[in-house]
Amino acid sequence: MKRFIIVLTTLFSLLSCGKNGTDGLYISVRNTCWQISTETQVAWPCFIGSDVVSIVQVNHEMGAYQIQNGTYAVDGHRVSIAAESSILMVRTFSNLKNSSNKNLQRLSPEAPSSLEGTLWVSMKGYDFTFVYNGKDNQFLSGHFFNYARREGFPYGWDWEAGTYTLNGHQYQVDGQTATFYGDKFMLTDELAVPRVYKAGSMAGTSSLEGTVWLLQTTSYPGFIIFTTATEFVRVLVNSNVIFLVLEGTYSLKGNSLEFETNAEELCRTCTIEDGKFTYLERTYALTDFTDSVVTP
Repeated sequence: MKRFIIVLTTLFSLLSCGKNGTDGLYISVRNTCWQISTETQVAWPCFIGSDVVSIVQVNHEMGAYQIQNGTYAVDGHRVSIAAESSILMVRTFSNLKNSSNKNLQRLSPEAPSSLEGTLWVSMKGYDFTFVYNGKDNQFLSGHFFNYARREGFPYGWDWEAGTYTLNGHQYQVDGQTATFYGDKFMLTDELAVPRVYKAGSMAGTSSLEGTVWLLQTTSYPGFIIFTTATEFVRVLVNSNVIFLVLEGTYSLKGNSLEFETNAEELCRTCTIEDGKFTYLERTYALTDFTDSVVTP
């Protein structure tokens, strides 16, 4: 994963000589989101308010997502970001630019094509959250607190389910609002949350549909959710800033569960026994969505 971090960080490696002052004649980056991409990678830096920044970086070949959250400061044409890594960007009178003098593309809020069957995942600090939007405007959210198991802090899964409202590009749940940027990500008041999966079809039913199976580990958390009658998605936390996504199809015959993905080496047939199965040498157990947070 070190190569992934280095390659994506270079997307933002910009040159500047610095200048005192605030916005002046330069473009204001406050409350803006941008995009920069290569053939296989894309990154979205979002500047929230006067000092908060959230950056989503995606490596499509690896199914890897890196999320950095921190603060930013402007000084003349310099935009300095302090997150899990330090990043320097340059603004002109109308754009942000990279070291090759290429403009970043400014993004505007946009309604998603559809929310049904979509999975959105975020990380901040040592907390990990996913939201799955199912049928009939129903959502399920899982939040894992303190996956680094810092001493003195609670850790474990907490769950929430209910109904969401979509009004154009505005997403509302329990009085909380987020802004969609199409099918790319949604923006809360503190971080960007990328869409990592969209179901191909919601037709049909199965006994596994809608169930979540949690990775059994004392290390970084993960889960598999059977989103439809034939599709699944797996998410594994890989570090404090990176998680991996794998999607594919499944079939169930009795207690025999067959996984198929685009990578032949990841296709397996597993046996479900006592509410558990082992896929790719990792064991997953069915959750009943009750809180499992441990308070020290």
